[in-house]
Amino acid sequence: MSLMHPRRIDQPSVLLDALGLSFLSVVLAGFGLWSTLCLQMMAQKPALHGVMTFHLSKSGDLRLWNQPILPQELPALLQKAHGRSMSERRVVVRLIPDPEVPWGVIHRMLTRLQPHPEDRNWVLQLQLP
Repeated sequence: MSLMHPRRIDQPSVLLDALGLSFLSVVLAGFGLWSTLCLQMMAQKPALHGVMTFHLSKSGDLRLWNQPILPQELPALLQKAHGRSMSERRVVVRLIPDPEVPWGVIHRMLTRLQPHPEDRNWVLQLQLP
């Protein structure tokens, strides 16, 4: 009758397995962080080049980077962008309406976002969804 002896655990192989799994988890976490930051930088790249992107809802409300813009705040934002365009570079104002926005609301907003006549660095774009 033979007695079964418990298998002896080899210390170096357990240590190597633990190191391998921890390295893999660090690599996966680093890749997740890199992909999140890369997507965020790509989303913010137009703003670095002077593009102000406004999103227009069906009710006529504006959002800038998912922050609601009150109607009384819009002239100050445009004046700030106008001052920046005079001193630095071209400013692009891009309007992106939601799919269900009526054309009348879009037309009224386009007239509010019209470029200043004396500013040649001001571009107004309409991006349809």
